[in-house]
Amino acid sequence: MFVVSSCSYSQIALGSHSKENYLVYYDNSIPDSLREMLDISFNHSTLDNEKKTRIYLRDFDSNNYNVYAGSSLRSLEGEVTASVQLQIISKLKTINKSIKVSKRHKSSELNPFAEQETVESLKEIINNEIHNQLLLEVSLFEM
Repeated sequence: MFVVSSCSYSQIALGSHSKENYLVYYDNSIPDSLREMLDISFNHSTLDNEKKTRIYLRDFDSNNYNVYAGSSLRSLEGEVTASVQLQIISKLKTINKSIKVSKRHKSSELNPFAEQETVESLKEIINNEIHNQLLLEVSLFEM
């Protein structure tokens, strides 16, 4: 006799009505591209501000780290890391989190401009991942 069981998986998503229940506050360290994504995600409505949940983003930090090895004087790979502090406050509870995203890339490119473009594209990917992680944290906060 075989018994099969499964879990009921459902996608976590913010409803269109719940996006208006948030106020997002930024530090000066948050990049403009991440601010634009968050402004699109969380609509600012005319509801009473005291009833809304407040989201604070601060202390954004982005670092590039090169790994040197072998006989050459160039780095073999690089790592781009970004972190941000998140605080979500409502009337009932408060949550503090640190979101950190890290990506690696090969830096054996002969063209230094191509390497710079790779780092810039990785920074965009990291901003998207921070945005997705923030949406997940807000969804989990509501549960």
